[in-house]
Amino acid sequence: MSENRNRLGVIDIGSNSIRLIIYEAGADGTCRMIHKAKETVRLGVRRDENGNMIEEDIRTVIPILQKFKHICATNHTHQIRAVATAAVRQSANTEEIMKCWESNTDIKVQILSGEEEAYFGFLGVMRSMPAHVTEGFIVDIGGGSTEISYFKNNQLIQSTSLPCGAVNMTMQNGGTDHWSEQSTAQLEQSIQQQLAEYPWTAMHPDLPLIGLGGGIRALARMERERKRQSKPASDPYRIDPDTIFFYAEALATLSLEERVNRFDLGKDRADIIVAGTLILRTLLKHMKCSALLASWRGLSDGFSHHFFTAESASSRPTS
Repeated sequence: MSENRNRLGVIDIGSNSIRLIIYEAGADGTCRMIHKAKETVRLGVRRDENGNMIEEDIRTVIPILQKFKHICATNHTHQIRAVATAAVRQSANTEEIMKCWESNTDIKVQILSGEEEAYFGFLGVMRSMPAHVTEGFIVDIGGGSTEISYFKNNQLIQSTSLPCGAVNMTMQNGGTDHWSEQSTAQLEQSIQQQLAEYPWTAMHPDLPLIGLGGGIRALARMERERKRQSKPASDPYRIDPDTIFFYAEALATLSLEERVNRFDLGKDRADIIVAGTLILRTLLKHMKCSALLASWRGLSDGFSHHFFTAESASSRPTS
């Protein structure tokens, strides 16, 4: 089986899931997705007293990486880049984690900083934005962190990463079932305190907020079904802030099973969607955004674009 230099497998090791997307670069500079796979995990939730990710969770990733490596080979894709985000970078034993995964899979994993994660998310969404969206915010709500960026005229101006995501905020606040008013207020106060350290997040009202991540995609699907809109949804998909406020209130009052049944959510999403939606609501209020634009793009899209652009530049003859 020959190697296809125009194909790249991107493995994104997150706190809530591990995703593989295989991309193929076209001669015209386009990049299309040809295969995707996902495995749900909950990395970083269980740590020992020293802040180390426990061995059981570390080893859980190995068969997933081996499976994804096989999928890449089946799809004639031998260029693989794996990146890890909050669950790994927030662990005290990152070096041990990297060595374990590489020695068992021959896949070298790159740990992204919060700023790098925000940058690749920015690259991913900007290629699908309508021409009239020239300024706004981007938010990527993951399992263990939330990246916020401000862009203008297709340039990333500022970004930051908050150590709060749908998984860790669920564990620290309301849990997986009904959320009390005290729990929701506690989460919102925590997010507001962190945002206060970044005054620029409140200095540009009435701009759109482009949302990334599985939780925001789930909200977009829920809203599309509520409106009985047929697939495919536009990318990005516009949702008014009042609608997000409605979902934040409604989801918090439901049990886990009620969320699964009423909104057709998988249990791996239904248990953390309340925290994710509350984070989103807090951001919309704080930034006074005009709308949420839910994007189907994300970190992997930006990373593949960055990779192929660098490959193309390195292959050009020097003068």
